[in-house]
This record gives sequence, C-alpha cells and structure tokens, in this order.
Amino acid sequence: MDTNTLIEVTVLPNNTLQLETLPNVQIGTDCPTITASTSVEVNSTSFSIFAQQEPDAFIVCKTYDVETERYFKQEAVISAKVPVANLHSFYFGGQPWLLSYHPDTEYVQFYQFDAEKVTITPITAIRLGKGFTTVQPLYYRNDVFFVAYNKDTGDVVKMQIVAPAHSALYAQTVWSATWAQGWTRFAFFRLGSENFFIKTNEKYHKVNIDHFMDSIALGSHPVLNEPAPEEMLSLSDVQTFYDVSQNPYFFTYQSNGAMTFNRFDGDCEGWQLALSSQQTANTTLCHTVQLKECTLILML
Repeated sequence: MDTNTLIEVTVLPNNTLQLETLPNVQIGTDCPTITASTSVEVNSTSFSIFAQQEPDAFIVCKTYDVETERYFKQEAVISAKVPVANLHSFYFGGQPWLLSYHPDTEYVQFYQFDAEKVTITPITAIRLGKGFTTVQPLYYRNDVFFVAYNKDTGDVVKMQIVAPAHSALYAQTVWSATWAQGWTRFAFFRLGSENFFIKTNEKYHKVNIDHFMDSIALGSHPVLNEPAPEEMLSLSDVQTFYDVSQNPYFFTYQSNGAMTFNRFDGDCEGWQLALSSQQTANTTLCHTVQLKECTLILML
C-alpha cells in the first residue's frame, strides 16, 4: 500500500488550530482496500481498527507504539467473515465492543475486543434490515443505543443495547420514524451530556444540526435548519473532534483535498470557520483518532 498522510490537529489555548503533518504511514502489508475504520482506547492505549475487503478482515493497530515510536503499528489481522461498510467502537458493561454493518446485509454485527490478546470475537447479530446508510452508537446517561438511517427511504430507527439474562448483548427498538430522504454525511458529537449531529441533505439542499431529545425513547429535533452552502453539498466527508476542554469541532473534506476545520457555536445554531487547509486529494477514507491533547487524521 502507498504511504498515507497523517495530520495532527491541536486546538491551542487561544482557540486557534495548529496542523502538523507527521511521518507518512502504511496500513497493512497486502495492499488491502480499507472500507471503514474506528478507534478505541483501552487502559490508556489507543487502538485503530480498519476493515478491509477481499478478503473481509479487520486490521488491528496500535495508534502509536511507544517502543518502536511508530504510528499505526500492526498488531493483528483477524477474519471478519462478513463485509463491513460501517464500523464503530463503544463501551458497554465496562468493556470495549465493536459494531459493524453493511447495507447489502440485514444484520448489525457485535464483537468484543480484547486489547490484551488482540482478538475480535463475534458475539451476536441483530436484524436491522438492508439498505441503511448510517449506523452510529451513542451514549445517553447510563444507556447505550445506536441509530440507523436509510437515505433512500427515510427510515430511521433507534435501538437500545441491553444485557439480557441469558446472552451477552441484545438490542431492541425504542423509537422509529420516517425522515426526509437524502440525508448524508452524519457527524455526531456531544455538548455536555447531550447528543447532537450535523447532517447534509443532497436531495433538498439542506444542512441541519439536530439534538436528540432528553429521553432514549424519543427522537431528535433540529436546532439549525437552513439551505446548505454549495461547498457543503460537494463534500466527501464530515467528521467531528474535540479540544482538551471537550468543546466540539468538525472538519470537512472535498475530493480535491480542500479541508476546513470549524468550531460549533455554544448554542449549536451554527459554526465558525477556524482554519482552511489543502491536503492530499482523492482520499477515500479519513480515519480520525481522538486523543487527549490532539486529534489524528489519517488520509487513506
């Protein structure tokens, strides 16, 4: 695989952003196609997990290996057995878990991640249905759930993750609705204990910032709903990150390599541009790792 650009993003005390390009890195050894990625911190060590296809597998890396002073040091390649288009990590019952989904399949797959043994063990699969284009786990107080949306039909569902008596994990529907079709590039973030997300509608040329209601059994409502600027409609990716005080930011990426870094307003009714930058063009996936002092963005 060709080397990939790695950017370190630091929010300085005066709220300005500093970008530093770190040594180029490689992921994997067999030129795999990376389809999705996530990161998880276990006992103060950050792991990055990449899903590849042909064959379907997970590549597990230490985000930074202190002994070798290498970023994304490969620790294991583990068979995934099913294709993966969405991959996320979350904590449940004090343990790290992974969630994966592919819109050509009907099931959300749940795995336990063992950082000491570097294993990914499939535990259960929950039927969701085909065609969902966004699947995202979220926390609310002591609850864990995931949201799934289908941009072609507008179907949206929220499922609560629970620990039943005779199995390790289960998920049950607590809310569902039909939204407008065409929403894409969801980027979720927290402000205090509340859950928000920004999304763009390519069909109706809208951009929204939504807030999930203060109950796991309720849906969301828009805090911001306005016509999308032309540059928002042409984006390839939108992702969120935080400063050391947990103030939320987001970056955007266009296929020509143009990036913006933005800070959400405190009332979540808009955002302010913090920095523009030109980076590697034609990146197919931006792998983001939130660390305590900074954020890493690997351009794959």
